Formats: sequence, structure tokens, C-alpha cells
Amino acid sequence: MSQTMTRGEMQDLVSKFASENPKYRKALLDDTKGTIEKQFNISLGSANVKAVADTSDTVYVVVPHILAEGELSDADLEKVAGGGGKEVSCDIKQGGGVVNTYMEVGV
Repeated sequence: MSQTMTRGEMQDLVSKFASENPKYRKALLDDTKGTIEKQFNISLGSANVKAVADTSDTVYVVVPHILAEGELSDADLEKVAGGGGKEVSCDIKQGGGVVNTYMEVGV
């Protein structure tokens, strides 16, 4: 069965993996864009991707992007993207350990 993930769901999944697996967290901080592209089997092109390591004494607020007139939302893009589900996996190998994630993402 194919599942389409929203940007928020992808963020939640990345956050979950990063909080549960120190090797994945390190890979995410060392090469954020590459790790995300590899995990979800996508190309982020020229997008600027930043990871911020949370601390106990700092609060971060993400201000959402406002769509310009005529710009498609993530939901609208999913409607016109077509295609079927794609099995996606990611192996991050460091120091003898392997981080392996698996999901099915509709792309």
C-alpha cells in the first residue's frame, strides 16, 4: 500500500529517528541535505536545508512559508504529481554500526 507523507510527517519521522538514534542524529547534523535526500530517496535540488541542534535553554519557532499567488501547496503538488508508491530505505554506515530506516513513500 502506498502512503503519501506530508512535509510535517516527514519532519516528525526525522525528529523521531534523530532522538532515538545517536548515529542518525550525527549524520543529520553533519550532512543534513544528503541524509534527508538519501532517507526519502528524493532530490532537494537547490533548496537550502538546515539542521539546528535543540538545546534545553533555547526555543526555536519555525515561521511557515506563505505561498505566492499561483504557487502550489504541498497538497496541490501531491495531487498533480501522479506516480505510484516507491519503497525507500536508507543505510548510514559509521564506525561499524548501521542505521537502517524503511518506509514506503508515494512519489
